[in-house]
Amino acid sequence: MKNNASLIYNALLVVGDFLALVAAFVAAYILRVKVDTRPLIESIHAVQYLKFFLIVLPFWILIFGLLGLYNSNIYEKRFVEFGRLLVGSFIGLLFLVFCNFASSQSIFPARLVPIWGFTLAFVLLIIFRNSLRYIRTKLFSYNLGLTHVVVVGNSAVTSEILTTLSDRGTGYKIVAVVGTKHTPDNPHIPTFKNFKEFLASKPHDIHGIIQTEMFTNDDRNTEILSYAQEHHVGYRFVPGNNELFVGNIEVELFRSSVPIIVVRQTAIFGWGRIIKRLSDILFGGILLLLASPVFLVTAIAIKIMDPGPVFFRQKRLTRFNREFQVYKFRTLKTDTNGLTPEEGFA
Repeated sequence: MKNNASLIYNALLVVGDFLALVAAFVAAYILRVKVDTRPLIESIHAVQYLKFFLIVLPFWILIFGLLGLYNSNIYEKRFVEFGRLLVGSFIGLLFLVFCNFASSQSIFPARLVPIWGFTLAFVLLIIFRNSLRYIRTKLFSYNLGLTHVVVVGNSAVTSEILTTLSDRGTGYKIVAVVGTKHTPDNPHIPTFKNFKEFLASKPHDIHGIIQTEMFTNDDRNTEILSYAQEHHVGYRFVPGNNELFVGNIEVELFRSSVPIIVVRQTAIFGWGRIIKRLSDILFGGILLLLASPVFLVTAIAIKIMDPGPVFFRQKRLTRFNREFQVYKFRTLKTDTNGLTPEEGFA
């Protein structure tokens, strides 16, 4: 069953983003044309400016949609939402600039208008979305907009999920537990031995199912998944040995047919490794140049205080057992270099 509260929240996000963008670019026009006394590139009437912006604005909202800013899985990921809003706002700005360039008639009365519009839009979008999120969280405490879920399973993670979702601030409400090993803290939540018994209770108003273990009997698993598909209920499964999934997790099709979960112990792979290497070389080179005067003074001080090699060189191993040379400023005196601690203090 579809959660109508999510649909309403999505609709409010679209409307709010639309109004925030309009307010930002109207404010940018007023600041540059009415407040700023400097001459304009071209006199553009406010109605003409607003008319063009309203025509282009649906494409901006479409960009937000393509970036997943209206997907439910981003609602509580503030930093991800922050980054996508920044990217979406910048792409929208580029689209406006391109339209201005392609149009036979200038759209902006001054160059600062799109820049101020972009800045104000990003700020207003952040303020609006955080305000709406705050209101939504407050409504959860009044049992409004909650997602009703059924927890199925007897695994160790079942108890953890029951404890986590017992807080209304998460936006979830446990309406039933299928399993006898773990019981919810709230005695008013019904508990069933198996899924057949749960179905016999004629459940209604269910938005999602969370299964915490895969049963050895495939019929039991199929029964749960079939119910979710037939009744348009969201289905989530917690795989076993979840404590092993500590890296970057992706779902791939193995040989184009079998879905598998891929756990990468580091996010630095593929293009990530290339970008990491380029950034190491670029920023390392810049910092090396900036620190070169300090290195020069250090080398001179070592040479004056204890004549001999300035650098200490040593072979070390990478994590793949490849040898490489490491260089550091020499801190040992020349006459004690290479001696054991006992020989050096003798």
